[in-house]
Amino acid sequence: MKRIILIMLAVIWLIPGAAFAHSKIEQASPAVDETVTASPAQISLSFNTDIEKLSTFKLLNAAGEQIATDEVVVDGKTMSGALPTALENGIYTVKWAIIGADSHAIEGDYSFTVNAPEAVASEQPASASPSPESSSTPDAAATESPALETASPAASAAASPAPTSDAATQTEGKASSSTTSVIIIVVVILLIAVIAAAVRRRNK
Repeated sequence: MKRIILIMLAVIWLIPGAAFAHSKIEQASPAVDETVTASPAQISLSFNTDIEKLSTFKLLNAAGEQIATDEVVVDGKTMSGALPTALENGIYTVKWAIIGADSHAIEGDYSFTVNAPEAVASEQPASASPSPESSSTPDAAATESPALETASPAASAAASPAPTSDAATQTEGKASSSTTSVIIIVVVILLIAVIAAAVRRRNK
């Protein structure tokens, strides 16, 4: 019984030691949850133990899209990768995967924020000053416009055609069509009456 207890105690003491042997991140640039005011030149991660050359990381924007980085370089406890283009303002996530000193694969991630002030243009475009010639010379189109406006009533009067007899023709057409409809209705009624009378005679 005492041996079993001793073995269990030894296992309890050994398990934390094995856990502490795993590699873990100690430092990052940009740091975890840091807000930087300029786009970083590279991403750098440092761990508490040496890591294998196969260790790597990738950078994602807020939409989950991967941002291109240069080749990841592993040097002892540190791996880093340069950023070929500046990052836009927003939240970014670094997802890393390493092989630690104990040959265990470990993954993790952290976020940082880029909040760089927008660049303000130092030079304002010079306002174009009107040339003396353009200010002193009256515009030909402006000079001719009164004449055009004066002539517009006459032109509009000439352009509008005089009333024709189309309206009268249409009125007569409507009247004749209504008369024809009445005649057709009367004829139909008479035919129905004649047919009804003939049917009655046959029945008798």
